[in-house]
Amino acid sequence: MRVQDALALIDSTVRSLGGRIAYRHIEESTDPPRGPSPREAGLPDALARSLEELGIKSLYLHQYRALEAFRAGGNLVIVSGTGTGKTEAFLIPIAEALIREGSTPPRPYALILYPTKALARDQLYRIKIFLEGALGYRVEVLDGDTPQSKREEIYIDPPHILISNPDMLHYGMAFSEKFRDLVSRVRVVVLDEMHVYGGVFGAHVRWILYRLRRLAGGRRIRFIGAGATIGNPSELAAQLFGESAKVVEGPRRRRGRAIHLLVEQGRASRWTLAAAIIASLARQGLKVVGFADSQQMAELIARIARRSFGVQVLVHRAGLLPGERRRIEEGLRSGDVKAVVATSTLELGIDIGDLDAVIMSKLPRSFSSYLQRAGRAGRRGRPGLVATILGDDPIESYFLARPREFFSQEPDPAYIEPSNIEVARVHAAALMLQEGLLDPEGLPDPMQEALEELAREGAARLVERRYYPDWRRVRGIVENSSIRSSGPMVRIYDISRDRRGVLIGYRELPQALYDLYPGAIYYHGGRGMVSVRLDVNALRADVRPLGGDVGFYTKPFYTVDVVALKPLKSRYAGPVRVIYAELILKVIVEGYTVREEYSGTLINEVRYQTPLEWRYRTLGIMLKYPDPGFEKLTDAISAYHALEHVLISASKPVVGASDTDLGGISYPTGHIVIYDSAPGGHGASKLVFERLEKVHEVARRILSQCTCEDGCPRCVFSPYCGSGNRFLSRRGALKVLIAVEKGIKVEPSKPRGRPLA
Repeated sequence: MRVQDALALIDSTVRSLGGRIAYRHIEESTDPPRGPSPREAGLPDALARSLEELGIKSLYLHQYRALEAFRAGGNLVIVSGTGTGKTEAFLIPIAEALIREGSTPPRPYALILYPTKALARDQLYRIKIFLEGALGYRVEVLDGDTPQSKREEIYIDPPHILISNPDMLHYGMAFSEKFRDLVSRVRVVVLDEMHVYGGVFGAHVRWILYRLRRLAGGRRIRFIGAGATIGNPSELAAQLFGESAKVVEGPRRRRGRAIHLLVEQGRASRWTLAAAIIASLARQGLKVVGFADSQQMAELIARIARRSFGVQVLVHRAGLLPGERRRIEEGLRSGDVKAVVATSTLELGIDIGDLDAVIMSKLPRSFSSYLQRAGRAGRRGRPGLVATILGDDPIESYFLARPREFFSQEPDPAYIEPSNIEVARVHAAALMLQEGLLDPEGLPDPMQEALEELAREGAARLVERRYYPDWRRVRGIVENSSIRSSGPMVRIYDISRDRRGVLIGYRELPQALYDLYPGAIYYHGGRGMVSVRLDVNALRADVRPLGGDVGFYTKPFYTVDVVALKPLKSRYAGPVRVIYAELILKVIVEGYTVREEYSGTLINEVRYQTPLEWRYRTLGIMLKYPDPGFEKLTDAISAYHALEHVLISASKPVVGASDTDLGGISYPTGHIVIYDSAPGGHGASKLVFERLEKVHEVARRILSQCTCEDGCPRCVFSPYCGSGNRFLSRRGALKVLIAVEKGIKVEPSKPRGRPLA
């Protein structure tokens, strides 16, 4: 099918559901600038000959600069777009270093880490061709799926290059002496897809690399980071590696041609419209991947495509069995599978063959994420189609009015909060398993604080300035941890056949409160389930399957309140004093609403006699805004609540935060709290603290450009509002920001009144 025919098909599908293609953007880029040939670059003969046999007659300029930087010593970060030879940019220096080491280089010489097992195994063949075929250097994967017999072979006869993932490195160093001995020899560590190591995951990886450096003793480990969409490579490298790094940049955009469409939603839900577009393209034999930002929305889109449009659409997401995900990936590669809806699991570089189109059901969490997803279409010389559905979200409305601004953005900065004690606590326990007794002298401050907390819990004892572990407790802390999150994990059991239940998945707190409250509709593997019970103390949720198709969904009522606040630092943004602080929050789920799936019409409202409650520690900011002269208490409540919503929306493009990275609370007194949704904090609110003036500027535009009477989804409504978007005033919020611009003085005080989230 020709590109123009596919465009016409998308256009007719969108118009049939009341939407429209609002903007087209053509992306076209040529090959990166060329550098010297392999021999002119001074590469050893064997390596130069190997590259020539692979068809590489000359290096790209950024590949040559990466080679020169690595030769000069120190750490390295390579930032270059999709399809521009980023992998070769770090493999060539490693291959040269191996050759120059002589006949007996240490094994493993290099450890290449990928964010997921699937991606690591996907890249194995490519790396083997490069290093094993002509050069004779062994490459092996060691991860959770590696059979024990193969592990023993690797321990006895290590390869030159070891490929793994951060999870395996974390648990291996904690629990296996053989694994510790293996990785202690490593001289070079590569973090490919480096842009994903932000937030909580990045904080975990920072501590994992710290533990690896300690394991190496006095031997120097050099680090290489590589990614296509890193907005702050120097800063991110320093946070992850604990050392500075030289940054080498290639072309920021991918190689190839693509047509990007911004689609205005129309009368159908965005999920229905996404399903319709995916189904129409797949029906014509095109290969298409749709993206959604949550597991539940991915399941919903696939179900609508099957039920309403008669096209089989599969789901690729976390929580599925590895074999099931691999079958879907192979089906896409072979062409047997034409349509898949995925979460971020297919955002990275897993080989799924040529895609004709990528459909995004909403703007992704960041522009970097948009670039990654869009880069999956039109690869290997074929033009691709990228369609993104924009609805009544404030930021989507903002970019509908300014589409050129959207496409002119730079990749977002990655943020890490190194002081997250929930994360440091896991690695303090892991370090005791790794080393035994710990002397806190010389340890980083967060690690010392985490050890003190472990001692208070009884998991360690401080005796004569050394921490002695309670082996059972510290082992349990590490075994029950996940480096992808910082909150406790709720186990989900299907109790339809057995009262004890069958374990079917996990959900992290506090998100489990919003997904698995009693009465919640929860989708798993395409099946609709209803939550029967959620016990946050036992970390268990019981669910039952629902018979047949479900034409409705549920949303919780909840409130969040600040129980305690410990200021860390403060500053003024105009007349507004903003405090960055440690917070203890209390989440209370009071009930839920039931709404019709297609239209969102309210069907029923349920209130619990005994609400659910959970407390957790995080980081965030508190602000006190001026009173521009509200006559009634309800006017103030509505204004500050609306301002809280729009500040979170405005923060997304400013700090690169996703929809659920930040939460908020407003008080009738003008106090607003914006917090990291992850227990312990992940760093997004810290960037809001530093960039509040820019957040105010974007918020002012959102409020002033909307033409609604006094509040709508395009300006101040939020799909995550715990009170169902009640008590909101766009005009009131705008008055407050105008008062800020005028410099109206704000008197400090404590928040009072019922909070609204």
